[in-house]
Amino acid sequence: MKNLIKIFNPEKLSSLIFYLSIFTFIIAFSFSDNPPAGGWQQQFMPPSLPGITDITFTDSLTGYAVTAAGSGSYIIKTTNGGDNWNINFQDNQSREFTKIKFINGSIGFACTKWGSGSSKLYKTTNSGDNWFTLNNPTSGFSYLDLSVLNENELWTADDIAFDGGVFKTTNGGVNWHRMYYDISRPSDRVYMVNSRIGFISNGALSNSFLRKTTDGGNSWFLLNDYGFYKMQFEDSLIGYKSDENLKMTIDGGFIWDTILAVQNGNPPHGIRDFAILNNTIWGVHPDANILFPNLQFRGVIFKTTNSGTNWGYQLPDTTIKAIYYFTDFVNSDNGWCWKNRVNGVHTMDGGDSITYILTSINSSNLIIPKQFQLFQNHPNPFNPRTKIEYELQTSDFVSIKIYDLLGKEIKSYVNKKQTAGKYQIDFDGSGLSGGVYFYSLYLNNNLTDTKKMLMVK
Repeated sequence: MKNLIKIFNPEKLSSLIFYLSIFTFIIAFSFSDNPPAGGWQQQFMPPSLPGITDITFTDSLTGYAVTAAGSGSYIIKTTNGGDNWNINFQDNQSREFTKIKFINGSIGFACTKWGSGSSKLYKTTNSGDNWFTLNNPTSGFSYLDLSVLNENELWTADDIAFDGGVFKTTNGGVNWHRMYYDISRPSDRVYMVNSRIGFISNGALSNSFLRKTTDGGNSWFLLNDYGFYKMQFEDSLIGYKSDENLKMTIDGGFIWDTILAVQNGNPPHGIRDFAILNNTIWGVHPDANILFPNLQFRGVIFKTTNSGTNWGYQLPDTTIKAIYYFTDFVNSDNGWCWKNRVNGVHTMDGGDSITYILTSINSSNLIIPKQFQLFQNHPNPFNPRTKIEYELQTSDFVSIKIYDLLGKEIKSYVNKKQTAGKYQIDFDGSGLSGGVYFYSLYLNNNLTDTKKMLMVK
């Protein structure tokens, strides 16, 4: 990367960083109303279209987007890398498209919310030349999220009361099965790593939940973290999710570490949508922008090339007041970032012309509420016995549960009401194989914290 501007020691110089950031931008742009190009070129869709709701590319030339509802809602397609877009399909029933997914260059799926008619799930087998409808679940009327594992196995999420839930098909939509339903806390997001392992949530804010299955949706257990806007896993253990912060897990989702945190400043930090290729991550957020001397905002594109250890940001030079909602990359060079309207930017060099360095973000585990504390087991690693301690500030019904790497419950301890104080249990792993295990503290049947331990045999 070229022309790097570096800021050090974020923890001790937070106030200085803010002023240095402003000073940097005054120097960089006092002689021009426009920022440097940053390796990004501006692109436009037909202006008469409603705003886009999702976008995906299958290669460096071919891409698809879906729109909200106006006089109609649309699937649109480009065959020249986003320079030109044409209407590929129109839904005339005022049904807003929500997701579009392709599993290869030919086969793709698109889904809608409820409109003037029931929601629709569309499929193409010829790169969008034709689209046909699949069966809907017998209940559930609005596709809010879609996870596609292959041509036959699809998962959808619908948070409509009574009729909603998480649905699964293994025969391409011929039959559907409801795999999760909770009228009090419905799910509107689903992401499947494979046919056995997946996650659901009801949003990404502080009151959201995050649940995981390891048996293909037959059971879901609660994790101690927020939900997600977007989730992506490299394998069954290493994954990423955005919940305003960008977080990473290396243990299959039991513990999530923040690798880019929400912060005020110039630019503000936070990520909702992201794209990952190897160790490189690009991220965008609709509130991440910088005000320039001509009083125009420029959207910020965050980038890391070492899985979040250090971050930079890029500033595409555009005539539009762009802030970015969506991003997609097909390789390390070719990528796109788009507004939720009909304009965006495209790079063919990874956007690397100019990258400004953000102050480093330290990874941190979940903040432990003051009413309890779960301590790290000791010794750790252990063979085959270890001690687990926890502290209560109030009287609660307590359970300590031990899980294996796949999320299967191995043992349960305490299971009774305890008064305030510090407690210890002795875990004996005799008879179990060596490896990674997790222990969780439940208070009044609510999961409060989870930690990892390693048994070596």
